Amino acid sequence: MKNRYIKILEHLAQSDNEFVSGSELANLFNVTTRTIRNDIREINANYLDKVIIAGNTQKGYKLVGDLSTIHQNEDDYEERAFNIIKTLLSETDFITYDELAKKLYFSTQTIRKDVQKLFQIIQAEKRNIEVEAIIFQGIRLKGSEVEKRLLLKKLVTTNCLKRMSLDEGLQYYFGDWFSQSSIQLVYSCIEEEVTKYNLLLSSQELFSICVNIIISIKRAGLNQKIAEKDMRLDNTSFEELKIAKLILIRLAKEMNVQFNEYEYQYLCYLLITLQILPKNNEVIEHEHSDEIEEKVKSVIKKVWTRYGFSSRKNEKLFNGLLVHITKSLYPLKYYFPVENPFISQIKSEYLNAYNIAVVLAKELQFCLNIKIPENEIGYLTLHIMNIIENSQETRKRIAIIYGKNPLVGKLLERKINLYFPNIKIDGLFANHETHLLPEGIETIVTTSEIFEEQHLNVKNCIRVSEMITNEDMKTISIQLNRGLLKYYLSPNDLYFLDEENQKDLLKALTKFGDIQHMYTSINEREKMSSTNIGNLVAMPHPFDCGNNKKLRVLVAINKQKILWGDKMAQIIFLFIPPKNQKVNNTNFFEEIHDVFKQTNMTEKLLNVTNYDEFLEVWSSK
Repeated sequence: MKNRYIKILEHLAQSDNEFVSGSELANLFNVTTRTIRNDIREINANYLDKVIIAGNTQKGYKLVGDLSTIHQNEDDYEERAFNIIKTLLSETDFITYDELAKKLYFSTQTIRKDVQKLFQIIQAEKRNIEVEAIIFQGIRLKGSEVEKRLLLKKLVTTNCLKRMSLDEGLQYYFGDWFSQSSIQLVYSCIEEEVTKYNLLLSSQELFSICVNIIISIKRAGLNQKIAEKDMRLDNTSFEELKIAKLILIRLAKEMNVQFNEYEYQYLCYLLITLQILPKNNEVIEHEHSDEIEEKVKSVIKKVWTRYGFSSRKNEKLFNGLLVHITKSLYPLKYYFPVENPFISQIKSEYLNAYNIAVVLAKELQFCLNIKIPENEIGYLTLHIMNIIENSQETRKRIAIIYGKNPLVGKLLERKINLYFPNIKIDGLFANHETHLLPEGIETIVTTSEIFEEQHLNVKNCIRVSEMITNEDMKTISIQLNRGLLKYYLSPNDLYFLDEENQKDLLKALTKFGDIQHMYTSINEREKMSSTNIGNLVAMPHPFDCGNNKKLRVLVAINKQKILWGDKMAQIIFLFIPPKNQKVNNTNFFEEIHDVFKQTNMTEKLLNVTNYDEFLEVWSSK
């Protein structure tokens, strides 16, 4: 429970069953009457059982019932963990379990369990901090000042912004550290300084910056500043460092607190992880970076070669990716959390680019001995997506095949040009001229039956009537985005399984598909970032290539939902990259995303019983 909530209850309990005005409570806690109203609403909803704070518009508030029945949710670990760490960071020495329990209104036994759980989490994450416990003295946080602050920030979420304003959210978390006016001052200073740079930040980004700076002000006020033992002082001239200095120098005067160069750099790295600056005209500006830059360049070129990208054709985009990686390495080496509110959307909409980004991240981790989190992989994906789009003809190439009447072909061409500006028509051919099709054509639209269709090297064949109706145009629209799966998925690679977990399903699928040797590589890829794309669909794949000449897809429809990453899955698309990784399969992944944009597609596919039904549902409107 928040410290202010406890004090409000204590004050009302001592008022001898008399009403206390909202303005009196607001003045007592140095907040607005609106904040008091929100606090009391939250206390009544989440903490009181057989007692309630009664409100009267004329008189104010009073406590009705026995305060001993106050409800504390023993399962609400995250809130307690935040308050435990915040309390430890409010102290400069040891604090006993009994003192912690008294401050947080929980039993000593509950607090001991929470601290033990926190200790295990810190150990598992290999953080450079520890919970130090000494008998008869108590506990304290020991270790890197940077990681102490980052641990507390990790326990603050932006979910509160769904029900309260930004300054109310800050007051909710840190109202016992600073007055409402001080918090509003911090918020105003930050907003004014970033406005000078014409930065359009979301409320979540502003909230994150405010939270980090409030923690820094508190720690600096306790003379617990970041020092050489916590962080190397890198000689950088990033634009984010200039913004950090402007904000902290101003707040130092306003809040009567001192900041050093390490504090400026700490905020700079936080701003880098938030990606607040536009990417135009960025250059690498730091000291002694040649060795790191060369390593990053070699990794990028290695991945470029693997996927057939041209460094010369994409030189500007290549440099943009190089700058992004080199810059991001600074906060990543200190385990600064990367915030990416679009990660789910990126993973589902840019599947091919995301998979390449995972490969790039794996190579960077191995080469630089640094961990690259999923959110950062998301930012790498955006760079790679630009490169993919720049490396290929953006319009889809198709050929038109007609029967005996070339006028039918001309009419079809005119309608396609009208309806689909993203399509490039590479020629009209009679059905006896299919041998003249240009190389690289993936799709044909035909008004007649093609007897040797299986011999054509095309992925998609769309049949329409010679009347070329609006219904035909709808068919073309659907098939352009739904026809590739048939090209990649053979009838023998669709399986109906009933496995209980992810491990067993992958073992069964790789066994049936005769690719058991790829099981380990598939698991390694899954550890980097879950391949669950939502809507009960997962798309696992190995880091390694197969012996297949084209992309191979195996589909498993499982009888029961199983946990895949942090979400459930029931339809599994296991795809095996071709031996020639230079083949671009972006269109296929776009098809997957397009199909599962239909909210009921998963339900339909779960009811199919064979390959033909699967493709029929897949291609349905």
